[in-house]
Amino acid sequence: MNIVITSSKLQYKANDGGVTRRIPEHFVKRAIMFEVDGEERRIDIDKAALSISATEDEIIAYIADNLSESTATQKELKKLQETVDQLVLDNLMRGSL
Repeated sequence: MNIVITSSKLQYKANDGGVTRRIPEHFVKRAIMFEVDGEERRIDIDKAALSISATEDEIIAYIADNLSESTATQKELKKLQETVDQLVLDNLMRGSL
């Protein structure tokens, strides 16, 4: 399994409902886009699971351990839908011949 991080975005929110700032105290989670075996996927990692100072190696290890929590991206879902549609068409064509 080859995991490649394509983007990582940190998300912040003020705890007291006040002004949100990009400071460690307001860090909530990170959204990671990555590819695994050629498939684009996404996972959100809460600050309780990995701190704001986590390294790329720690993030990849977390992804590997929690791959079942990740979701396919819209791009991958569209590709899967196109494959299903083509299979349905192929089966319809076989049945009508």
